[in-house]
Amino acid sequence: MAGIEGGGTLSEVYQSARKLLLRTRNEIERLERFETSVSGADSPELSFAVKKDISQIHSLCADMDRLWRSIPAKSQRDLWKKYHRYNLYI
Repeated sequence: MAGIEGGGTLSEVYQSARKLLLRTRNEIERLERFETSVSGADSPELSFAVKKDISQIHSLCADMDRLWRSIPAKSQRDLWKKYHRYNLYI
């Protein structure tokens, strides 16, 4: 994710994590289809991509937590959290 590593606003990191999460969800669905089919030739590469994306999601979540905690006013943190509460998982 170019541009996010080493910086970015909380909302930018959040949007990157959300996009990555949606892509990873699709990759997992594809991986599950390959595992149930007879020919799973693409499966090792896809499995590696999913593991890499999940690791990146963990990193982005840690960045979001750090950035969220750096917001000085509790009311602003609460407002951001309320607005984005479940959007990452939809």
